[in-house]
Parts: sequence; C-alpha cells; structure tokens
Amino acid sequence: MQAFETYSLILCIVVFVSLCALFSVLITVLVKSTLRIIYAGLDDEKIKQEYIQEQSKKQSKVFSVLTNVLMIFLCVVLVCVLAFSLYSKFTQNTKLGAIPTVKSVETGSMQEKHRDNTYLTEFDLNDQISAFDLVVLHQLPAEEDLKVFDIVVYENRGYFIIHRIVDIEEPNALHPNERWYVLRGDANQHADEFPVTYSQMCSIYRGERIPFLGSIVTFMQSPAGILCFVLVLFSTIALPIVEKSIKKATDTRLVAMGLVDTQDPKKDDEPIKTGADI
Repeated sequence: MQAFETYSLILCIVVFVSLCALFSVLITVLVKSTLRIIYAGLDDEKIKQEYIQEQSKKQSKVFSVLTNVLMIFLCVVLVCVLAFSLYSKFTQNTKLGAIPTVKSVETGSMQEKHRDNTYLTEFDLNDQISAFDLVVLHQLPAEEDLKVFDIVVYENRGYFIIHRIVDIEEPNALHPNERWYVLRGDANQHADEFPVTYSQMCSIYRGERIPFLGSIVTFMQSPAGILCFVLVLFSTIALPIVEKSIKKATDTRLVAMGLVDTQDPKKDDEPIKTGADI
C-alpha cells in the first residue's frame, strides 16, 4: 500500500470503530426502551393484532429458513469477494510465482487502437483491455523469453502500469548490462516516458479478462469498500440479536394475554379466534 492508502485505511478504521460504538449505544438504548414498553403491557394491542395477522396467513417456516439461508449465502459471497479483492491488492504489485493473480485495470490506456499504432492492425493484435476489466496476471517468463507485443505489468514511481512492449533494445554502450523495453498503451499515441528494465516488471498478461468486474474489486480494495463490508457484517450480526430479544419479550406478553399456551406448543400454529369468528 502507498502512504496515502495506508492513511485512508487507518482513518476509515477509526471512523468505523466510532460509528460502531455510536450505533451500539443507540441500538442498546432503543432496544431497552422497546423492551420496557412491551413488558409494561403498553404495546399489547399491537402485539395481539400482529400475532393474529401472522397466524391467519399461516406463513410457512420454509420462508423463514430460506431467508436465513439467503442471508448466510450473501455474507459468504461478501467475505469471498473481500478476500479475493484483498488478495489481488497485495499480490498484483509483486513479482508473481506459479500462482496467477488478478488486477483491476483503472485506466483506458489499453482500451482501443490508436490510429498511429499501425502495428496493432498489421499484426492483428486484438487483446485490448478496457478500464475496470479484471485481468489475470501470470508469472513473468525468463527475460530472454520476453518478446515484442507482450503485455506486461511494471512499476514506475510507485504506480503499476499494464502496457504492451513495442520495442526491445539489446545491451549497448548506453546500457551495457541490461535490456531496455519500450512500452506503450494501445490507446496512446506515444511510448511511455522512460524505457523499462526487467527488474521493474511484475507479471505478464496472456489475454484472460472479465469485463467490468474490476469496478467491484477496486471498490472492495478501497478503505471505503472495506468499511462498507464491515458495517454490513456488523448489521448482520447485530440484527438477529435485537430481533431475538424483542421476540422473547413479545412471546412473554402473548403468554400473559393467553394467546399462547406454553403447555401446548402446537397451539402456536393454530389461528386465534377473534370476536368476529365466534
């Protein structure tokens, strides 16, 4: 991570902790207030009406189970997306081993063929990459195996750029100990400002990409995305706890009102007769 990204992440963590503390206090106060109202019997009429409506609908428990399964599934998906995003964040900027990684492309410098880059048409190079594509990156081949028109990721001044090799300068009097690689984005009219050495390169792109999915990964990699994920997770954990407390208090009042017989659980599922039904 760059210094600014680290600072942003720390700031988001501080904001998150503060918000969680504030929400926890507010939720606790609200729940305690609601429970006092329920136990005092001030909400009995509303509880009775809601219970009667629920029983009259004969709602199957299958719906409740499916809802819980869906919530768990969504949480698992979010966790997987976050883990995948963080993995790609911390591996895309290093030299890769045998395990490929992914990168979200953030600019359109490889998105189309610039009219001056005639070699793209001449050699039928149609592996362009659009902004926010998710690309699969592989381990760099040996330096001598890199060739013109390969697409690689390299580092320059703390930024990581994915461009095409358009020329290779073999060692000469100017740089006797290393090859120089000239790179250019397909949509750019001019080559990159400085030649690139093999030591600056991190990985190679071999044409595998998923359009537009990179926007989600980019967001999840950001401090704001991580913060949103943790807030959703916090809500997912807190909501069932709150609902359980209120349900327990409501059931207590239902028993006190004689609508539920604790000695006969089956009566929970039977419709309650009202004055209109007698």
